[in-house]
Amino acid sequence: MSNTAGQVAGCKQGEAVKSACPYCGVGCGVAVKGKFQPGSLTKQPEIVGDVSHPANHGALCVKGSALKESLNIPNRLLYPRLGDKEVSWSAATGAIAQKLKETVANYGPDSVAMYVSGQLLTEDYYVANKLMKGFIGTANIDTNSRLCMSSAVAAHNRAFGEDLVPVHYDDIAKAELIVIVGANTAWTHPVLFRRIQQAREANPDLRLVVIDPRRTTTAEQADLHLPIANDGDVLLFNGLLRYLSDHHALDDDFIARHCEGFASLKAEISRDLYSLARCAETLGLSREQLNDFYAMFKDSPHTLTLFCQGINQSANGTDKANAIINCHLATGRIGKPGAGPFSLTGQPNAMGGREVGGLANQLAVHRGFDPQSVSAVGDFWQAPNMATQPGLKAVELFEAIHQGKIKFVWVIATNPVVSLPDSCKVAEALARCECVVVSDISPEADTAAFADVLLPAAGWGEKDGMVTNSERMISRQRAFLPPPGEAKADWWVICEVAKEMGFSGFDFATVADVYREYAALSRINQNSPYLFDISKLASMTDAEYANWQPQRWPLGRESHLFSDGVFPTASGRANLITAHHSEKEVQPGVWWLNTGRQRDQWHTMTRTGHIARLAESETEPTVYIHPLSASKYQLSEGQLVSLGYDGNSMLAKLAVDDGLSSNQLYMSMHWAGAFGFASRVNQMVAPEVDPVSGQPAFKSAAVTLSPARAASYGIWMGALPPPFETDFLSFQTGETINIWRFACRTPLSKSHLYGITPQALVMDGTGNGDWTALMTADSRLTAMCLVSEEPLRSDPQPYTGLFDKAFSVSAFLALAMQGQAPSKLVCSCFRVTDRQIVQAIERNGLTSLAGLQAQLKCGSNCGSCLGEVKALLRQTQVNTEEAVTEGEQV
Repeated sequence: MSNTAGQVAGCKQGEAVKSACPYCGVGCGVAVKGKFQPGSLTKQPEIVGDVSHPANHGALCVKGSALKESLNIPNRLLYPRLGDKEVSWSAATGAIAQKLKETVANYGPDSVAMYVSGQLLTEDYYVANKLMKGFIGTANIDTNSRLCMSSAVAAHNRAFGEDLVPVHYDDIAKAELIVIVGANTAWTHPVLFRRIQQAREANPDLRLVVIDPRRTTTAEQADLHLPIANDGDVLLFNGLLRYLSDHHALDDDFIARHCEGFASLKAEISRDLYSLARCAETLGLSREQLNDFYAMFKDSPHTLTLFCQGINQSANGTDKANAIINCHLATGRIGKPGAGPFSLTGQPNAMGGREVGGLANQLAVHRGFDPQSVSAVGDFWQAPNMATQPGLKAVELFEAIHQGKIKFVWVIATNPVVSLPDSCKVAEALARCECVVVSDISPEADTAAFADVLLPAAGWGEKDGMVTNSERMISRQRAFLPPPGEAKADWWVICEVAKEMGFSGFDFATVADVYREYAALSRINQNSPYLFDISKLASMTDAEYANWQPQRWPLGRESHLFSDGVFPTASGRANLITAHHSEKEVQPGVWWLNTGRQRDQWHTMTRTGHIARLAESETEPTVYIHPLSASKYQLSEGQLVSLGYDGNSMLAKLAVDDGLSSNQLYMSMHWAGAFGFASRVNQMVAPEVDPVSGQPAFKSAAVTLSPARAASYGIWMGALPPPFETDFLSFQTGETINIWRFACRTPLSKSHLYGITPQALVMDGTGNGDWTALMTADSRLTAMCLVSEEPLRSDPQPYTGLFDKAFSVSAFLALAMQGQAPSKLVCSCFRVTDRQIVQAIERNGLTSLAGLQAQLKCGSNCGSCLGEVKALLRQTQVNTEEAVTEGEQV
């Protein structure tokens, strides 16, 4: 593709290619400096934060800082495949087009579907949406953004009349109170949280409240943490509105002039359920805690409320979001600097997907399926087969595949076998489907195993396009590398299939052509209440597209959305939506399972799992439990446990976290493929969805927990995986050697290892059935196996250095004698462990964060670990003082 080649050629020594990070919705800018050297893993461009980008001003989190390493994906998909055979692009697109035509002819347009991703660029999203909804004639195209922010979309539409986020990142520095609800922002949006930290440093009066059932790293840094009961958010915010009403703190004038629905809402919050005392009791809080929050909100006109997956990913996520929005509308805290409800998106272009209509219940450019919108979009596209009603949302879509109603599905840039709830059933659905097409960068993605047609996609750094971040900022991702093999941009592939099907309207020469058409489509919103209109970009030149600088839409608007009190509804007023609190019954023996992200990994690990320094913070699939709950049920750290749901079970290792409530579990959603093997947590999540948005309830899954019998626990280090059967297995990328952790229900015998590798040297340990096997060849260590009847406490990292040099048993014994317990990685940016921090404090008498950072740099980059660093500093100082006091008493 000519546009890609031109960008790569432009990446010359001394010039920087400006792009955007491909991870979370913060949308950080990056600068790519240097010249690409084909075939070299070391002489690649340097990738740093772009100091000129308004989202991050040069800051990057640990994942962004590892972007260069992420480019070296071990196994790239390079050529199209039909079955097991590599074919040309014309053969692949021809086969897809023929199958699509046959399926539609035999079963109708609703028998086909696409499932796409917030990883796509806006242009990819646009042509996929156009093909499905305008030409094939079905709205069965949904996106994995359904799983992360569709409840916020529904809430915005209900309240504002359009999916609009009325807050800017700059508002953080102008706020008096920041409320974070259902988000561990320090980990999931580290650069944005660093802006919050910096705002607090600049303004000591700025207060931070965190509302989360877990005491997370974010909650540790709050002035007030409210660990509310699961799914108590509607109750909490309806109670806040009741408190504000009782204290005459509502903006009656704003409500009267700019809002609808207050009478119904007031009747709801007048119920005794929402009194301060009842709210506190039901939420599991003290009256003092709840009163402190309510009073803070009342006294802070400049309040921002940031919300994310803890709100969205629930069975009443839309109501939760509307309950938050109500509090801002009823107090007039919207459309002003430093105030407003702020939905944080999880993916780099989730917002862009919303703009083009990537969700099954959207049409395009914020339009729905009303007759006027269908006609306007259809006329613009000159569409022969316009869809006239919403399609199936993600969970419904895969249920329809499972039932055989959908015969053809094209999955692009996402991994639903891991990411969707009840994921075992998703795998069954894909196995049953007549034709599965998968576009991906890796043939090892879990979903790729089900592909009848597997297409090599160009990845980040290899293709061009636009993305829109959480604050509506449109940025460019730019190519600076040539796509490997025959990998192609997704928009190009979709257009080729469309042309093979005989459709006109897909003859785009460049990605800029696609964007210009999309911008022109938004012109239908002129002379309408809709605010989304970027039609002035329809006439931009290729040079203007190439040189695009980040801009927020509405283009050229300096004031906040809704600053004039006008909303894009039929009445011009915002809607106050009455949300009702509903309690879930907790069955005996059932635990609430909360799933979420780890700081250092991205989604299903296909882009980050192979980076050694990102693999150190959580080294195996782990389920976390409160230590008192573990003690009560006689469970110990490191042991193998089984999670159960609907007759299915899954194994994981147990760890304790005193930030959890007594009946709650937490497990990260990343473990997949060759990293987590069978320990995919979403197979334990029921397909319960919000009735309005269709978003799954990942935060309150009901599961059972029980010990799993393990006769042998082990660690295997080597270039290849362990050559014996295991019942639990996980993989960690290492700097010098790879690490597998395993458990076996039947004892792993020494004689079994001898049978595989006769040259193994096996040594007994210190008890508990401990033994070690060392495999050597040509005076080099090739593999090591540590085995115990009990969960292993030893740290494998010191042993990895034995693989770098000529092997000696004495060197191994010296390390084995040290017997250090594993340390915990605290600062991923500079790879600083808790042991290093404690040692630096104790040995050097450090008493301040500045002193600690001067020595170790921990917490001085993205700031996501600052809470942990400060806690270690405080605790070590307390321990030192207590030791001194005890010494004096002696």
